[in-house]
Amino acid sequence: MTNASIGFTRDDGDFAVLATLNNNDGHLSDELFGQLVRELTQTLALYTEQPMTALNRQDTPDYIQLDTNI
Repeated sequence: MTNASIGFTRDDGDFAVLATLNNNDGHLSDELFGQLVRELTQTLALYTEQPMTALNRQDTPDYIQLDTNI
């Protein structure tokens, strides 16, 4: 897994994304990335008191260009 979307299924069946993670460039080992996904999923479940799911999918771009002229 190199991408994860973490969230929960709403009553209407849609998936509410609370966090996305990207490891496409391999900044973390597969083992550490998996651990991060698991721990963040558990932490969000604890804070929100809702069951959380981590999906193996990419819901955000790898890179965004920041406008430094703001």
